[in-house]
Amino acid sequence: MNNVSRPLRVGVVGCGSFGRHAYSDNVVDHPDANLTAVCDVDLERAETVARDLFDVHPQRPRAATYTDYQEMFDKESLDVVMVGTMADVRPTVTIAALNSGAHVLAAKPMAPSLADAEAMLQAAEGADRMLMVGYNFRFRKDAQAAHKFIRSGGLGTPRFARTWIHAGSIPVWGPHYIKSRSGGGSLASTGVHTLDLGVWFLGCPPLLSVEGRASARFGDLPTLPPDLEAVGDTYDVEDLVSGYVTFADDVTLSVESMWLAPPKVGDNGVDVWGTEGYASLSPFQLLTWRDGDYVDVTEEVAPGIADTFEDNPRVRTRTEVLHFIDCALGKTSPLITPKEMWTDQAIVDGIYAGGRSYS
Repeated sequence: MNNVSRPLRVGVVGCGSFGRHAYSDNVVDHPDANLTAVCDVDLERAETVARDLFDVHPQRPRAATYTDYQEMFDKESLDVVMVGTMADVRPTVTIAALNSGAHVLAAKPMAPSLADAEAMLQAAEGADRMLMVGYNFRFRKDAQAAHKFIRSGGLGTPRFARTWIHAGSIPVWGPHYIKSRSGGGSLASTGVHTLDLGVWFLGCPPLLSVEGRASARFGDLPTLPPDLEAVGDTYDVEDLVSGYVTFADDVTLSVESMWLAPPKVGDNGVDVWGTEGYASLSPFQLLTWRDGDYVDVTEEVAPGIADTFEDNPRVRTRTEVLHFIDCALGKTSPLITPKEMWTDQAIVDGIYAGGRSYS
């Protein structure tokens, strides 16, 4: 989709931990892209990113710095914008970037509401620009191997998936515990990662209905570690979520997302049952039904992954960023489609609403 021979001009909005380490740090690793500009409401934070990256990569131009994203879009003629802000301003920034002519990679969760997400998708379609939300668990090697196995018919027709994240603490490095900023707690900020994998593995069939409950036990805990005591006065999100999703053709999905899980159950995973097999990420297993029993084909289909794969957030976010730049260069297509982005957000909205029909 890029018709120029020069390196892509990339801008990043939001220079906090995620915008810095997931986006800015990785853009400079792509040979056909330059980090042209960075924007943050805190100018010193933007200046720190620009300075640090120029010190490490002096052969690249130093990024210009802004506190006003619209000014950045107006002045810099950006080809790609990466939006690493919190969810409350993500739709507004994303739509402005799309309208400026840039392709947009936006962090998850997509938006505070389905209406906001739909506005983002409509803006992308109207501007004829790519929009991809960073559900970066898709860039894990185990997830990609499982998806390939499922899509190739290894477990027959997918019928049911169970997705879960049981996180040991609360992400206090950003205001993910404040609903007006984050759009939600353990589901929107954390559990959406595996929820998205479940939708992807099932093939994103038409969504019919969602049931669910979201509650918090944070305020009931008699004592807290110091880092959590510090957020107690502003914490207003859920940390216990369960949901059940019905798609067309009797395909179903269950969702669990918890914060403050005991160490022995702190984990995440996806299980998929099909008409002729089973796939799992925790542990990584690929099973096919043959001659009246399950046959383990894990090593045959994906040699070495079960023994060697360890999830590394920096690896998957780096892979995601380089992939999106390649999409903007016309070398490949976005791994995450508009229909899948809509479905993920619709499920989140449905669970938070306590139930919703989409048929």
